[in-house]
Amino acid sequence: MGSTVTGGGPAWLRLRAAGLIFSALVGAGLYTVAANTVEGDARQRFNGIARIAQSALAARLATFNDLVRGTTALFEASDDPVTRLQFHRYVAALDVPRNFPEVDLLSYAASVDDAGRDAFVARVRADRSLAPGGYPAFDILPAGRRERYEVLTFVEPARHFSRYFGADIAQNPAIAEALAQSRDTGQLSSGVPIMFDAPSPHIGLGIGRPVYRKGVPLTDAAARRAAFLGMVGVEFSVPGLAQGVLGQVGMPGLRVALYAAGSAAADQRALAIGRGDRLLFGAGPLRDASFEAVLPVDFNGSLWKARFTLPRSDLYSQFDRAFPFLALAIGVVVGLLVYAFFFTLFWSRRVAIAQRLLLDTVLDSVEAHVYMKDRERRFTYINARTAEAMGKAPQEVIGKFDRDVLPAALADAYWEQDRSVFDNGVSSAGQHQFTRLDGQVRQFWTVKVPVMEAGEVAAVIGLSTDVTELHELKAQADAASLAKSNFLSNMSHEIRTPMNSIIGMTHLALKSAATPKQRDYLEKIYHSSQHLLGIINDILDFSKIEAGKLDLEVIDFSVATLMENIAHQLGEAASCRRLALEFELAPGLPRQLRGDPLRLEQVLLNFTGNAIKFSEDGVVRIHAVALEDTEHDALVRFEVRDNGIGMTGAEVGELFKSFHQADPSTTRKYGGTGLGLVISKQLVELMGGSVGVDSAPGVGSTFWFTARLGKGVRFMRAGPAPAPREVLDQIAGAAILLVEDNVFSQQVGQELLEEASATVVVACNGKEAVDLMLRRCFDCVLMDLQMPVMDGFETTRMIRSDPRLREAVVIALTANAGRDDRARALAAGMDEFVSKPTSPNQLFEVIARCLRAHAAPAAAPLACEAAPPLFDMAALALTFGANPQKMRKYAFMFLDSAGDGLAVVGEALARADIERAADTGHRMKSAARAVGAMEFAQLCQQLEQLRIGGSVAEASLLLGRMVALRALLAEHMASELAEPASG
Repeated sequence: MGSTVTGGGPAWLRLRAAGLIFSALVGAGLYTVAANTVEGDARQRFNGIARIAQSALAARLATFNDLVRGTTALFEASDDPVTRLQFHRYVAALDVPRNFPEVDLLSYAASVDDAGRDAFVARVRADRSLAPGGYPAFDILPAGRRERYEVLTFVEPARHFSRYFGADIAQNPAIAEALAQSRDTGQLSSGVPIMFDAPSPHIGLGIGRPVYRKGVPLTDAAARRAAFLGMVGVEFSVPGLAQGVLGQVGMPGLRVALYAAGSAAADQRALAIGRGDRLLFGAGPLRDASFEAVLPVDFNGSLWKARFTLPRSDLYSQFDRAFPFLALAIGVVVGLLVYAFFFTLFWSRRVAIAQRLLLDTVLDSVEAHVYMKDRERRFTYINARTAEAMGKAPQEVIGKFDRDVLPAALADAYWEQDRSVFDNGVSSAGQHQFTRLDGQVRQFWTVKVPVMEAGEVAAVIGLSTDVTELHELKAQADAASLAKSNFLSNMSHEIRTPMNSIIGMTHLALKSAATPKQRDYLEKIYHSSQHLLGIINDILDFSKIEAGKLDLEVIDFSVATLMENIAHQLGEAASCRRLALEFELAPGLPRQLRGDPLRLEQVLLNFTGNAIKFSEDGVVRIHAVALEDTEHDALVRFEVRDNGIGMTGAEVGELFKSFHQADPSTTRKYGGTGLGLVISKQLVELMGGSVGVDSAPGVGSTFWFTARLGKGVRFMRAGPAPAPREVLDQIAGAAILLVEDNVFSQQVGQELLEEASATVVVACNGKEAVDLMLRRCFDCVLMDLQMPVMDGFETTRMIRSDPRLREAVVIALTANAGRDDRARALAAGMDEFVSKPTSPNQLFEVIARCLRAHAAPAAAPLACEAAPPLFDMAALALTFGANPQKMRKYAFMFLDSAGDGLAVVGEALARADIERAADTGHRMKSAARAVGAMEFAQLCQQLEQLRIGGSVAEASLLLGRMVALRALLAEHMASELAEPASG
């Protein structure tokens, strides 16, 4: 599997070679495309330049045509024949060298027949308009007589072309043909190429236009011949024209060659340069790396071919030259990346398949059921064991909905669990029961984990492990734990019951102590009993300590009192061993702190007791100092130093372990279980501190611990604090039923409660308690849990099931101090739970709190509703803050409003309006309770309840009782609330 995933060998090399070849091909392709793009772009620019040059060439030729037309207009506009001087001045005004640099000469060829030859020659010779001497040597050339002559009469500039003066241009057949065609059509003529010598040898071309006599209709060729006077001509330099166009375009490397088409037929005028085409300008072979374009130029009906060439290098920028190579590099890189991408996809797919195969192999082998389900309740994966449990193959389940492969009820039950994961996006775990196809019931522990995609739960993965064996083991362990809890509960009850008597009797004895010495003895007994109770609690709850479930109390206490308790309990033991106990409180230590003084005392007693036990003489010093002191708390270090036997480093390392002492011989000599240090360490850690010891053999030991304690919030008085006045006031006069089977506990409880001015009735078991409650009303029931005949749990359930008793206040007062006992008591319906032994103040506070919670009339016990008090002065005082004036005022106001209300009820009953009568009763009920008229309030409530199903007769009977009761109330209130006589 490893070679399949990682790959290697020749196949790996072949794949790499294929990637290099692919990237090279991509690079070559991009290079070709880039090169073609650069060349195409250059070609387009070259074509644009060539067309610009073509347009410039055509524009210059059009300018020459306009020049010919303008010169012809000189002759046509003149009424008299144009003289040589006029022609000269006209040409000079044109400023030909500047405006028409390509033009070699402007001319006028007069048409002369043979009859007029001599007269024509004579006129020219005699013309002195420019030359003072005339032109005596003038003659028509070539010599000889002919039928007609086309004689160059005017030539400008004359200095370069004087030799053409008098030439018969018709003697050139090509010129004669072009001249005749122009004469007969009146159109411009395109002359034939002429080699000029001046100012340097070059080829020139002429453009001519006929001049006719004025006023003669030119209807046809014959009329044109008859009116023909001569031909105006413009000869220009072809090299000058080409150079001027190239200069105008401004492309240094641009070259042009001009050809005159050899074929006259329009359909045979191909743009390609042919053998019959005559070169007018430019020549030479083309450079291999040049662009070429042959474009047509119309020269007055004749086709010119302009071949433009330009080296490619002149059109390429640096970027153009580098772009193909850049594209090659990019192509190679992109090719490698693309190949790598697809190769990665391919390889990832291959690896994924291999990993999926590996995962399937692993998941099919594990002792667990694994599945994945999407939001549509569709299975997207299951392993073989899950499919086997369904009685199907995996491929028969994957892609199917859960209701298609499981019973509908089971699928819906599973989906409810899955949906909570989809909704909350949080993993869940739990145990469920699964029945296999063979009917065997198995227990599974299932963990369900959300699969997140784009921030949402896309699927749920479930993994179920068969925990049937663990479930059975847990059941056995639970049974053993229950047996242990029952044993500890019974043990707690048997030990705590006499302890309760000791603490209670000591408390009562302190009330009547006659001498200070007796009080001192009793206080020591009291504190020792409290400490012994703490030790018993720790021993009985050792399993809870190991589980880290020990709870700490948080109350105010005095550090000095804490040290005094240590001295009282261990002072005599220290004296017997000739030891002195010294207590040292650092100056900066707060004298009043907040925490669990019993646990602190327990740790200090353990450390100090060990110091006394392992010391023969000297001093045991208990020291306390504040390491940290903040506004709200302080970190206090307590130290216990002795001069005892000491310990080695190895022995110190073995301390704070359960049932262990430094040396086994120590147990035989000094006694002890070795459990105290373990409990002390756990207690210190619960108080946010740490514990340690510094010791050396023969020198002694210093046991220390730290605890983070809060700052005290109220002043603490020394000695047992009396119960708060408001608590005693709440208990005073209360009727309390004490349900207890132990005689000593009965005596302690009864005397404590009667000392608080409560009325106490004792029942020995639950059955007696229920019988008493049915005969008499009690404000509170103190219920023991373990009793003969009927225990406290069954008794409380019976009370809650009886409508007459269900509202009674029931407080568990028991020696069973376990958490399970408390949970069972509250589940049975008890209002509070107090474990014995307990301090009287704590018991009084719990009773007062429960009585306050049930003090509202609406929550009064139903068992007492049969005989509510006529007038409750305490309720009236509570409502108006014990203010006598307000109490009298509002009590009598109630009597008046009650009279009005009863009148309204009578009127409503006269109209058989039960609804209004009930509403009036509801309003009077609240006022009656506020002033303490409890019996009247009860009648109002009964009237209110007649709203549904009540009759007028029943309401009338209640009304009569309410009227009589109001009269009795008036007398009673007048007596109870009478103002004291003055003087």
